[in-house]
Amino acid sequence: AVTMSCGLAKQGMLPVVAVYSTFLQRAYDMLIHDAAMGNLHVVFAVDRAGLVGADGATHHGAFDPCYLRTVPHMKVFSPASTEELRKTLHYAVYQTEGPAAVRYPRGGNGCYRDCILEDTILRKGDDVTIVSYGPMICEAVDAARILAQQGIEAEIVKLWQLAPLDLNLVEESVRKTGRLLVLEECVSSGCLGQESAARLAQSGELHPRIRLLNLGEEFVTHGSVPQLHSLLGLDGKSVANTAKELIGFEERTT
Repeated sequence: AVTMSCGLAKQGMLPVVAVYSTFLQRAYDMLIHDAAMGNLHVVFAVDRAGLVGADGATHHGAFDPCYLRTVPHMKVFSPASTEELRKTLHYAVYQTEGPAAVRYPRGGNGCYRDCILEDTILRKGDDVTIVSYGPMICEAVDAARILAQQGIEAEIVKLWQLAPLDLNLVEESVRKTGRLLVLEECVSSGCLGQESAARLAQSGELHPRIRLLNLGEEFVTHGSVPQLHSLLGLDGKSVANTAKELIGFEERTT
């Protein structure tokens, strides 16, 4: 399907490949040598990105943020609401060039229902920076709400485009808070949090305290998405607890 779409793009068409994240892994070679090397305008609608719950361990989209961002010329977008998905897909088809991927989860809206087609600060705060994207924005918002009840103000940086990755907003926020927590539904190796930490270290100017919350190194088991979030420490309550550890909340209150 990927190779055929590249042939269509070579003939001037605008192909969209609709495929599960876990199945697109099988076409990694074609993504590189057929789509990216020719810089062909093919759009990949990457369904089941992140945890999928009842479909089981084989269907979790745990790798796409990592492998897609390694492909030269690939643009990767991660909308966080249904409306944002609709407009991002239109943007990817009609307003970009070269290969582009739009990743989205199984299911519909969570608490976040706005449509902001750019990286943005959803919530301002001075104590800790929480960076996330896609549906995990809802867990970040929930964590910030819990923290606010305890007098901790979290700043939420919502990323929309994962590749090429622009960390300007993240750097600006971390300069203020001195603490960075990156929340994402993907394996840890090659995750966006690792790249963010590396870039901040390479700048030589910022030395924040950092925590990366993700799916870890193992395959994720079967279970509902809320169950798995709780198991893996990715639900709002767990994220809030990790943020408190990061800022030394108990020490500060004594």
